[in-house]
Parts: sequence; structure tokens; C-alpha cells
Amino acid sequence: MDSFDNWIHGWLMLGGWSMEAVFKLILAGVLGGLVGFERELRGREAGFRTNILVGLGCALLMIVSTRFASLPWNPEGAYGIQVDPARIAYGVMTGIGFLGAGAIIKHFNGVRGLTTAAGLWCVAAIGLSCGLGLYIVSIMAAGLVLAALALLNTVEKRLPRRRHRRLILRMPWDGPYRVDLVKKLETAGIVIIDQAYHRHENLGEMDVTIDIGYTDAAKYEALEAELREGQQVKLMVSERA
Repeated sequence: MDSFDNWIHGWLMLGGWSMEAVFKLILAGVLGGLVGFERELRGREAGFRTNILVGLGCALLMIVSTRFASLPWNPEGAYGIQVDPARIAYGVMTGIGFLGAGAIIKHFNGVRGLTTAAGLWCVAAIGLSCGLGLYIVSIMAAGLVLAALALLNTVEKRLPRRRHRRLILRMPWDGPYRVDLVKKLETAGIVIIDQAYHRHENLGEMDVTIDIGYTDAAKYEALEAELREGQQVKLMVSERA
């Protein structure tokens, strides 16, 4: 693999330093775009264009940093200045965290966007490695990120996972309807996370808001269909929490 990187470097240097720099930018943009395309297909917050720009920007910063370090810095006097190109990389990986934080959203009882934020962080690292000329490592890293995002998603769907929903039900104020509802949910294997009540102005009815968690989707869907057709206890709203 090292020989392949060296061969690419030698071939590109036939066109000069600028030709290799342009190739690094293109490679970073393509690899970032592949990750962004997968995010775009899933409708995530940071998609195709965002990941391309992150990859391109990080590669450009690393190219500028390494070029900056390669220039001679000999001010007047008996000393020279040593420039560390890795310092820009430190700043990039710290700064990309703020961009990733913008993709994380609090959604009811859960948090969305953590995977997208981690993907942006990985794309930034891939862009830096492209800018440094680690072509094989960059390509392999992009492939592993895509595998983690796309292929492992199928495995994740097969794993038992608790889903959350928020139900709003309308029922009479008097009577054992709320107690019966709780028993029915527990019989179906549904966990009640939180409850809230709102009594109507006519004092005869109330709305009960319940946050639930369940693992058996079939049982929940059957119960939801039953509640929608209910007479005394009727499901008004069902939304993901």
C-alpha cells in the first residue's frame, strides 16, 4: 500500500505541486460526498453538500498547513523558526465539533443527529488525511464509514430496540377508564414512561397524555387500532416521541 501511495505521489508530481494539491481536494470532496449521499438518502440534517464542503475545507487546510511548514523561515539572527503543520489539524478537529453540535437535535424523550455529527467528524478526519497525501488510508476510512452508516443499519434494525410514542386519549372523567387503560397497556408489554391529565371545561371528559415505550411493534399496532375505534376511550393523537 505504501508503494501505491508513493506511485500516486510520483505520478502527480510530474505536473507539479499544484496538480497533486488539486487531486487531494478532488479526492476529499468525492469521499466526503459519498458519506453525504448516504446521509442525504436518509433525510438527515447534514447531507450531500455539507459533507463535501467539510471534506474539501479540511483537505485545503491541511494542504496550506503542510505547504506553510515546507517554506523556509529564517529571520535575521542565528536562529530559525520550526512550523508544526499538525497544529492546524488540532484546531480543525476541535472546530468541527461545533458544526456537529448543530446537527444534534433534542426530540421529545430522545436525541437525534448524533450519528450525523459523528459522520461529519469522520469526514473532517478523512479530508485531513487526503490533504496529507494518505490516499489509501483515506479511501479505506471512507469505505469503513459508509459500511458503518449503511450496512450496519440493516443489522441495527434486526436488534430488539425499544421504541417510544406519545399518545393522547380522550375518556370520561368519572369511571375506571384510566385504570383499565393502564392495565391494557401493561398486558401488551408496553411500559408507561410518563402521564399527564387535562380536564375539559365541561368537566365530563379529560385528555390523558401518555409517553410509552415498547419492543413488540405488532402488539402495539394492534392495540393502537383498537384504541382508535374505541367508544369510551378513544385515541386522538399518536406520534413518535
